[in-house]
Amino acid sequence: MHKPTVYLDTTIISAYLYDGGDVASQARRLKTREWWDRERKHFSVWASGVTEQELRAGEFRRQDDCLTTVRRLRYLATTRDCQVLKDALLDEGVVPATKPLDALHMAIATAHGMDYLLTWNYAHLANPVAQRRLETLCAMRSLRAPLLVSPESIPSVRMGQDIRRRD
Repeated sequence: MHKPTVYLDTTIISAYLYDGGDVASQARRLKTREWWDRERKHFSVWASGVTEQELRAGEFRRQDDCLTTVRRLRYLATTRDCQVLKDALLDEGVVPATKPLDALHMAIATAHGMDYLLTWNYAHLANPVAQRRLETLCAMRSLRAPLLVSPESIPSVRMGQDIRRRD
């Protein structure tokens, strides 16, 4: 039996290695590390070149560590289908036009049939409105939408939850 699949966006890698003083970010780091250390083994974990691209952008503390971490993961390809789906996500307002890389993360996870997209991005990804809009768009294209979740909301084996999707 195959493990459920999870796609990690940039915020997960960043949160895992965060070492600043911001209390909210420290809380995300703790939750991310808890998921990484206790639950990750129950999933088939993926990232993409987009995740690495975002981590290469700019300069920040622990950037090299973030890049090393993401490069240890398997990558999903950014295919033509991903690009077409990204454009549809932007055109339909599932993701704001000002956030094309967020749309591309969503498109990659969707086009590759991921069970979950794990993110700390509540504004554009892990929220009920985005989930409903993604599911509507996917239904029109005969695709299955990944569940948009954070480390706080992804099902957990240690909590006795079923981490396998039932559609």
